[in-house]
Amino acid sequence: MMATGHRPVMLEEAVAALAPSNGDVIVDATFGGGGHSRLILEKLAPDGRVIGIDRDPEAAGRASDLLRDRRFSFRAGDFDEVLWALVDEGAWVDAVLFDLGLSSFQIDAVQRGFSYVNEGPLDMRMDPYAGISAAEFLNSVDESELVRVLINHGDVPRAEARRIAREIVRYRPLRTTKDLADVVRAAVGWKERGGNPSKRVFQAVRIHVNDEVRTLERALRATERLLVAGGRLAVISFHSGEDRVTKRFISEREGRCVCPPDLPVCVCGARPIFRRGAVLKPSQQEIEENPRSASARLRVAVRTAEPLEGHEDEG
Repeated sequence: MMATGHRPVMLEEAVAALAPSNGDVIVDATFGGGGHSRLILEKLAPDGRVIGIDRDPEAAGRASDLLRDRRFSFRAGDFDEVLWALVDEGAWVDAVLFDLGLSSFQIDAVQRGFSYVNEGPLDMRMDPYAGISAAEFLNSVDESELVRVLINHGDVPRAEARRIAREIVRYRPLRTTKDLADVVRAAVGWKERGGNPSKRVFQAVRIHVNDEVRTLERALRATERLLVAGGRLAVISFHSGEDRVTKRFISEREGRCVCPPDLPVCVCGARPIFRRGAVLKPSQQEIEENPRSASARLRVAVRTAEPLEGHEDEG
């Protein structure tokens, strides 16, 4: 059972993509509430292993019951840093999972400042003890830079981004999530379609404050060094920017291979590092039961036996 009954989006699909079996070593790079880790452990043999990673300090507590299983270990920290530490240790793994974005645990904790519905301090840090808060960012950022963040990380239309940035600068200092939501409402009003306009703004600020895009880029580069030949990569994203990062990463490493997907080694001479797998969306039933899942995309790729050559160590 998960700590609060929270069910991750596309749980079965993601675990199936990882194909856990026998004595596999699998990394759950975004532990959250442990839903993926628990299901993976059910499918592994006694000599299998799951490594859970999360930078949210509260995630360690949610992992405490799993630590009674000797096959499970937990590492606190940013997943890019932990994955590169595993590279430095000479580790090899059979699969790596990323379930990006926020967990319901974080959204429901009003003191974390992620919710645009409930009032709390304007924080939004995944690790509240590191980096600058959303308030510190918004109260000091240049207006033109804020426009760029809203467009790139929130898919906010340019005209709306300019109006929102202008209002934020006019009304700062902002201290609470309600302050930010009120400013967004004053700038663009309320739309009958498309939902609460604060959603995209909060998303953009959160992604920027936590450096989520570059963290993912660094983590994916570590993953290609960790995976054994035939190892599986699975990435669930909820934002177009994160999905583009994953799609580009896989595409750049495909090498235009034309071999059948069931071949573990490329024989056509393309020398791909990864072979592209499925791109999945949540079922209609899951979307109806959990509307938050509607934007989810699951991208899968398989590591080939091709060695990495000419790549600088980024650990």
